[in-house]
Amino acid sequence: MSNDIVLEVKNLNVWYEDFHAVKGVSVSYPKKSISAIIGPSGCGKSTFLRCLNRIYEEVPGARATGEIILEGRNILDKGVDPVELRRRIGMVFQKPNPFPSMSIYENVVIGLKLQGIKDKSYLMNVAEQCLRKAALWDEVKDKLHQLGTSLSGGQQQRLCIARALAVNPPVLLMDEPTSALDPIASAKIEDLMSELKKEYTVIVVTHNMQQAARIADYTSFFVLGDLIEHGLSSDIFTNPKQKKTEDYITGRFG
Repeated sequence: MSNDIVLEVKNLNVWYEDFHAVKGVSVSYPKKSISAIIGPSGCGKSTFLRCLNRIYEEVPGARATGEIILEGRNILDKGVDPVELRRRIGMVFQKPNPFPSMSIYENVVIGLKLQGIKDKSYLMNVAEQCLRKAALWDEVKDKLHQLGTSLSGGQQQRLCIARALAVNPPVLLMDEPTSALDPIASAKIEDLMSELKKEYTVIVVTHNMQQAARIADYTSFFVLGDLIEHGLSSDIFTNPKQKKTEDYITGRFG
């Protein structure tokens, strides 16, 4: 694996009971880039994303084969602690999910507290840094002790991004992070992703092809669990190699 690749997927297969949801996918993700995953509903996009930090395991009957290499280790190995892994590969979901009984501040630092960090000035510093990275600090700095759920939907999603960043993961997964938001809040999240890639590798599932074309350096196109095409977004959206990709992008199927 070359030095500029942070995450490499090799021949990944995923089943739910007898259903083969992801079929022999191999792809690699460079450091400090945004990669989008597009494709019709039910094509395996979210399942694939959820393998990258093993959240798929929460589904009874789910199993995976192949390799997902992070920092030289196959994260699918039994010896890898999924909790530790999820500190290295953060995740932001479609629907904002701040912890309901916690303040804005507590939502950001909960991961560090669970690691046993108690230094209040350190925690406050991390909270401010991460809220700044999530473009939320100026909006919440005077109400850090209000409930996270008191924020608007777009603010809640940025709070969840700040929470994911607090444990300093090299990789951040986003599963349709703007689909529940209005256009203005969506635009803020897109701007934020472009900022985050200066420090992190961002992998985002999106239904919105325009969004993928705007923000992603690389795009993967999935159909029925197969990776049909992966490459530079500029190539995928202007000069796709596969007819299926072209048909999907031009609206002829999907």
